Amino acid sequence: MGSNGLKRITQVAMVVRDIEKARDVWAELLGVEKSPIIETESWEKTHMMFKGAPSEGKAKLTFFKLENIVLELIQPVGGSSTWQDFLEKHGEGIHHIAFNVENLETVLEKFGKMGIEAEQKGDFEGGCYVYTSSKSKLGAIIELLYST
Repeated sequence: MGSNGLKRITQVAMVVRDIEKARDVWAELLGVEKSPIIETESWEKTHMMFKGAPSEGKAKLTFFKLENIVLELIQPVGGSSTWQDFLEKHGEGIHHIAFNVENLETVLEKFGKMGIEAEQKGDFEGGCYVYTSSKSKLGAIIELLYST
């Protein structure tokens, strides 16, 4: 393991326009049951920040837990967010890769020294996430997942 706490890619996520359609196709391809679709919670629970400002950005999500990684599908459903921004600029496609981290502040400090800042962050039951502005330096958006 590197000293920066990035041990293993745990998730690959795609932004889609129609999550039900995308979920059905992926379930058929993978030969698995259709995973449930959930919607992100309100700002009062997520405390979501996008580009340094509070945001009501929401999305529908579904997760396929495979043997070695989680495939996440994300459909933006309103408000400013990295997901909506990506969909408008690039269309559907791979949005980010995610790492679980044990010390979020240490990893964010390392990213900051590389000129990579937090673009979006928020809370979820059991933890929080941070999307970084890493695309120009690393070729991909990196999500950091932290469990409390």
